[in-house]
Amino acid sequence: MKKLAELTNKEIISLLSKQAHMELQSSFLYLQYAYWFDNNNYEGIGKFFKAESEEERKHSVQIFDYLNVRGVQVTIDPQQTAFQNLKTQFEKPGDYFEAYLAREHLNYSLLDKIGKQAQQSEEILTHKFIGSMLEDQASSVDEAEKLYAKAQAYSAFPGLFYHLDVQIKKGSQSFDTWKTKHS
Repeated sequence: MKKLAELTNKEIISLLSKQAHMELQSSFLYLQYAYWFDNNNYEGIGKFFKAESEEERKHSVQIFDYLNVRGVQVTIDPQQTAFQNLKTQFEKPGDYFEAYLAREHLNYSLLDKIGKQAQQSEEILTHKFIGSMLEDQASSVDEAEKLYAKAQAYSAFPGLFYHLDVQIKKGSQSFDTWKTKHS
């Protein structure tokens, strides 16, 4: 693997490591959501959350790979991916979408913090690396907001939520980025 200039800024290393662990935790969390939806006969939504889980895992690996090529010894800490004080199961399907939206916003704000710190520290390679992830995360937040709005609307009447599941299963959802990524 080609090595880049060594990253020595301890604060940026710490922020990147925390973000990588947060992405891994999000992956596990979305997988938990997927199985709840599968178990409750929402196969389309289950498939969606499995794809989101895989996407978050890839983000984690991207960050760990970046740290590695910058000469940082990567240590994956299972404690940082644990669900300590994190609600993982809800009573209503719409609540999962609310938690999903909150998580996507959290990931955006943490990436933004890293980008600002990298810029302030004149860590140009990290700033550029995080910039592309931040753009992708902004799209994910937009998708999550649209899906949350749909989930809220479909939750208004019992039985309607299955229509959202069918839309997602058929790929007719309005969030084109997800459809493109997973077609």
